[in-house]
Amino acid sequence: MHLFIQTSLSVLCCATLLAVSTQQAIGQAQEKKLPCDELTEKALAKTSPETVQSITAFTPAKVLQRKDPRYPSLAARDGKEGWVKISYVIDTEGKVKDPVVVDNGGSSRFKKAAMSAIKEWQYTPAIKNGKAVEQCHHSIQIDFSLLGQHGASRKFIVMYRKASQAMDEGDLAKAEKIVKRMKEKSGGNRYENAWLWALDASIATETGDLRRELNSIDKALASSKTHEDEYKTFKDDYLASLYRRKFALHLEFNEFSTVLYTSRQIKTLENGDDIIAPLLPYIQKVEDFIASEDNIVVNRTLSESGRDFYYLARSKFGFSDINGKLDAVEVRCDSHREKFTVATDHIWSIPESWGDCQVLIEGKEGTEFKLVEVSKV
Repeated sequence: MHLFIQTSLSVLCCATLLAVSTQQAIGQAQEKKLPCDELTEKALAKTSPETVQSITAFTPAKVLQRKDPRYPSLAARDGKEGWVKISYVIDTEGKVKDPVVVDNGGSSRFKKAAMSAIKEWQYTPAIKNGKAVEQCHHSIQIDFSLLGQHGASRKFIVMYRKASQAMDEGDLAKAEKIVKRMKEKSGGNRYENAWLWALDASIATETGDLRRELNSIDKALASSKTHEDEYKTFKDDYLASLYRRKFALHLEFNEFSTVLYTSRQIKTLENGDDIIAPLLPYIQKVEDFIASEDNIVVNRTLSESGRDFYYLARSKFGFSDINGKLDAVEVRCDSHREKFTVATDHIWSIPESWGDCQVLIEGKEGTEFKLVEVSKV
């Protein structure tokens, strides 16, 4: 049984966070930590990590000025909505540095608009031990929304139902073709986008493509509306099911840091305590495994951009079984970052004083490899 999309114009108001005009967009800082990029000239510097002093005081950067992105006129004319997730550095002068698009949904025009605006944002710099420092753990999702958008168009609903019917009849090839055509339309409003990616996740489930399923769930959640009960894209029970599946998939991939992060997201949902209750034994097992002497082995693949972002659960890691080409790995922590060339015979050890860390791996698109989080013992 596939999900039914209501057609009434009163089903959904397409404002996200705040209603905005067709020439404006709004950004909202998210709790999720995403990586930040480094200057090109440092990309292949092969050096060893330096010992750093313990953090005695750290004050994160604070917003001084944010310019709203300009809503792309063609996207506004066509009634298209979307979002862009951007990772960036705030330098010692409070300026945005090295922004990079981590993910996006809807028209590709939104990426350019978001990147242009974010470069003009201004912050007070982060302070560590009384001195201004770069802040790496900073990310944002910028939402592009139009006034007067309601629910799904009849054309979208017809195609959605055809794809759902094909799945019910076991004709996955036909369902794939329909969904492909829907994607090629460069996105509709965010209501349609959310249901499209949820449908794509369902197809991925049936075909056994778990990575695609996880990516599609992430896009569905990013596209959905949750700001007002009356205008929610997904009902609470279905939203909970998406997060439970997201939790299970990260667990399947041994992405333990993200498993724990997803569990915290689940707790914020309606009836979050009840939803998380059956997952508590798995959370405990993850925490026990992180603290154990066993290595955490994670299979990864570089995306079309030649990049992969990974959130570390431990302070030691290395690489093995590289099928393709990896160029550089950048370690990004609360108030420190370093970049190195990749070597399969090297283990990176991160001082605990650097705080929570994540890595950005760069190389040739499609390169497959194993990232190994090494135990402290």
